[in-house]
Amino acid sequence: MKQQDLVWVRLPFSNLQESKVRPAVVVSNNDYNKNSPDILVCAITSNLEPRRHSVLIGQESLLSGNLPVKSRIRADKIMQIEKSLIVKPFASLNSTAFDSLVAEIISLVKRSKA
Repeated sequence: MKQQDLVWVRLPFSNLQESKVRPAVVVSNNDYNKNSPDILVCAITSNLEPRRHSVLIGQESLLSGNLPVKSRIRADKIMQIEKSLIVKPFASLNSTAFDSLVAEIISLVKRSKA
């Protein structure tokens, strides 16, 4: 898995008996991805309703692969998951879209003014 990859992730339901396959984008850097059993991802949704801390993406946002429907990356839905939950990568974000995502993540975690 590489940073900027769009991947299919098998996410377990709260009962841990069933799971659902959902899209996500890898946000952790390649060094972390190489040396850890986990990766950091942000959820992707096809709900296009404008939301704070999300980035709209479409086919033009990809470096490679295919995104059949416009989608939103939820910068506020960051998850640490085991690599074993990745089903497969299906595309890769271009640098412009990824930099927009990183800017949204930074805006979420920057220090609040008193």
